[in-house]
Amino acid sequence: MAAPQIGGWPDIDGNSVGMSATWIDATQVGVPSDFYYLAANGPLLSRLTTSADCRERSHHVYLDRQPTFDVRRHSPGHFMAKGAGVCRRGTQATRYAYFVAAPGFGPVREMGIPSSGLYVVVAVVPAERGARHLLQQLMDRTRFGDDRIRDFLAVARSAQTA
Repeated sequence: MAAPQIGGWPDIDGNSVGMSATWIDATQVGVPSDFYYLAANGPLLSRLTTSADCRERSHHVYLDRQPTFDVRRHSPGHFMAKGAGVCRRGTQATRYAYFVAAPGFGPVREMGIPSSGLYVVVAVVPAERGARHLLQQLMDRTRFGDDRIRDFLAVARSAQTA
């Protein structure tokens, strides 16, 4: 997590500038992969994506297979999405971008950090000239293990066409 203010980034709500790149070690947490799907597909970024101060400008879901949640039949879900938008509070405006993945199975599961059940990247910058480019650079340069976000997206795209 990185933020220009002392004390870090208290709320990822689009009004504070900063960046967070996080992964959850599924081997340490011990939660079934189905629950990572639920987090990635809903409440995880809701303070940002459903805020009255923010408007999502783009949202693309690359993978979305809902798990069955049936303990008798193993059916892991997976989810991957990225998006971007603008937030305004008073005279302050920011731009944000995010990436979230809960790789329950398939080729995406083999990428990044093998024990990860969830990846989340959020970046918020002042809405100034060059903000979109800066967000793109921040997202493009983020790595989990040896894989960049664009590598995850490329594998997800190829899985969609297979």
